[in-house]
Amino acid sequence: MWFFYSPNVIYGEEALDFLENISGNKCFVITDKIIEELGFLKILTDKLEKFGKKYEVFNDVRPDPREEDVLKAREKCISYAPDLVIALGGGSVIDTAKATWALYELPESTIDDMHPFNSELYDLGKKAKLIAIPTTSGTGAETTFAIVVSRYTNNVWQKLIQAHKGLIPTFAIVDPIFPMAMPPNLTIATGFDALSHAVEGMISNWKNEFSNALSLKAIELIFKYLPIAYKDGTNKEARDYMHQAATMAGLAFGNGNVHIGHTMGHCLGAVFHTPHGQAVGVLLNYVTQYCLNNPDEKDETIEIYAKMAKQLGWAKWDDDNKKAAYTVIDKIKELQKTVGFPNKIQDLGISREEFDKNMDIMIGLCFQDASGVMTPRAPLKADYKNIYIHAFEGKDVDF
Repeated sequence: MWFFYSPNVIYGEEALDFLENISGNKCFVITDKIIEELGFLKILTDKLEKFGKKYEVFNDVRPDPREEDVLKAREKCISYAPDLVIALGGGSVIDTAKATWALYELPESTIDDMHPFNSELYDLGKKAKLIAIPTTSGTGAETTFAIVVSRYTNNVWQKLIQAHKGLIPTFAIVDPIFPMAMPPNLTIATGFDALSHAVEGMISNWKNEFSNALSLKAIELIFKYLPIAYKDGTNKEARDYMHQAATMAGLAFGNGNVHIGHTMGHCLGAVFHTPHGQAVGVLLNYVTQYCLNNPDEKDETIEIYAKMAKQLGWAKWDDDNKKAAYTVIDKIKELQKTVGFPNKIQDLGISREEFDKNMDIMIGLCFQDASGVMTPRAPLKADYKNIYIHAFEGKDVDF
């Protein structure tokens, strides 16, 4: 038995107009100051006013939201008592909104109560519906049940990965009007975040036929439209399809999960404050090579990536599976080069001295990250270290 969880997804141009059809007239809008400065908040509030909905705005979300940010939003939400909670922003905003929504519905709960075994979370939505409106094409947070919130522990901002199926938004409104304003660097980083969700998800231990189908289509769209969106951010078709691809990848990893690429990316980001899309994107090739080198003959990674490469036209159907599988590495490198994405950690501006100094901290955090158990090849401490070193230096993983 398996379950596929999804919000109600409304996508394409003018998807925002669907707000008129959602019952509820008192909205608590969660966003950040950059979204407001870009004019996106006004686009939303103009629609709310047009449809006769009242609103209050919380705009204090910061990148890599912290536990205290969520608690601050909760207090304001409880005080306002909305029947709609609306998240407008990227992954940090949407994660903050999910946590705020849960703590509004269950005011006696804490962040630590948002775990898979808390049956109360299945009953969310009695006070308010949650509407997630992504403004970037990458995180997939509008479709998933995970929340990433940082807590200061042992002199480092540790990313808590809280998760429960009840935390999935009620509606995801995927309107391409919002990512149109993303600058090239953000377009690339969020695009590689979505690509990492899909590529990792293809071999995750929780992969399934539904997640595989969505991952495959997301990968196809990202390879076609990311270079276009990068070169011409005003291209409506490219923006729309990248936005759809990110949501597909989110649905895929939300139902099939990711693996050590995200584990190592989370830990790199926690220590060096590297943006999430850059962290997981720069590691993608190296963790994929590590999985392809799995000595366990029962592992299907080579067969899975070989079939994927053949389906996408990257390899011929009669190619040897190992040869076909490794075209995935070649294509990722090619895409990185095309859009100017960094292909090694050193390119992120991290010095070797600081990297080596913090290596044990990162590895320790890796063993605390839930995504790591989803990998088909489980790394030991020495493996994590070697993957990090190879990724820092830009060397192919050959072990």
